[in-house]
Amino acid sequence: MKTNLLYKIFFTGAIFITLSAQSQSDNITYTVTDSVRNGVRWNYLRSIDLRRGVYSNILHRLLNTNDTPVNGNPGFINGVAAIAHDKKNKRLYFTPMLLDRLSYVDLRTMRTIIVKNNFTGLMPKAADQSNVITRMVITADDFGYALTNDGMHLVRFSTKNNPVVTDLGSLVDAPDNNEMSVHNACSSFGGDIISDDDGHLYLITSRNHVFKIKIRTKVAKYKGTISGLPETFTTSGVAVDNSGNRIAIVSSIDSSDVYTFNIRNLQARGLDARNPWFAADLANGNILRSERDENEEEEGGDEQRIPEMIVTADRLLNDSIQLYPNPVTSNEFKIQFIGKIPGNYTIDVMDAKGQLVITKNVNAGSKNSTATVSLPELTSKGIFIVRITDKNNKAVFSEKVVVQ
Repeated sequence: MKTNLLYKIFFTGAIFITLSAQSQSDNITYTVTDSVRNGVRWNYLRSIDLRRGVYSNILHRLLNTNDTPVNGNPGFINGVAAIAHDKKNKRLYFTPMLLDRLSYVDLRTMRTIIVKNNFTGLMPKAADQSNVITRMVITADDFGYALTNDGMHLVRFSTKNNPVVTDLGSLVDAPDNNEMSVHNACSSFGGDIISDDDGHLYLITSRNHVFKIKIRTKVAKYKGTISGLPETFTTSGVAVDNSGNRIAIVSSIDSSDVYTFNIRNLQARGLDARNPWFAADLANGNILRSERDENEEEEGGDEQRIPEMIVTADRLLNDSIQLYPNPVTSNEFKIQFIGKIPGNYTIDVMDAKGQLVITKNVNAGSKNSTATVSLPELTSKGIFIVRITDKNNKAVFSEKVVVQ
């Protein structure tokens, strides 16, 4: 009897300790700093408790001595500005700014594992840092997403062993972004990305601008600028807090505080962190609770709902067929048949409601045949579906295009 009672007390206590540890871990966010508070050599992994604003000591050194100078030039210092927390597998993925390599830290053993050299194929790194990866996140579906500064390469990778890496291509500006382009170096480079529970990424740029990105279409909709930050504050790292409603941000040049903001009103407030550091990035396993913008559906923005018939067939890629340019800026695009078996094909263009806009029959009589598709002059801006079928009415290619 006494033994059973002791067992129950021990078992109950064990559950309490485990639950407490799990609850605490949800508030822990990883960050990259220098070894000194206001340094800029981004090589040291720490954590921040977002409830108390307390930084940990150094947990791990991300890059070794050989990785730090680039091309043998000790004055050209490498660092890490892109980390992503794989909570399920207890890993922290990272990629150096000036090396094309994906690695992770095993958070159970604090060992660094190289996942893939030649991660993106984007080498050498451009002097303007346009093809440098500074934004990365693990989404709820266990995929990692990495984004170049210029927004021209959204790279997806699986978190399984021997991961498949896919360059999904360029982000596309929503039609009503006007002058605020996701590709603009002055406004939209740097910063970080997070994900929500409804298939979106949120990009917060170095200049504190916010874009909402639909992963399926790669359309980036400009939402505004974060207010309530110091004049000198530029965002370098972003993570969702434990509530799932607020977003924490840090800066690589302003150590006044750690700030949080609500995605609905973009209003920031300080966390009153204790002795905050310059930091290059943030990452944790929390997912943002999705916002519902009622106007987006009515206005046909990146949240425009597409009938299930179109959704299930919206992306059927074929190595032998290429569509370009995308986005379409002059109401005209081309379809190239590369090494495709000669034959007759039908190209259908449908709007987001599934209504046929134009159809064109083509004869791919030889390798590398190219067909030009001209949209009607009054075609409205937005997302369209291009579907190609063969002579047996079998779909061989389907892709979204954005008409600007």
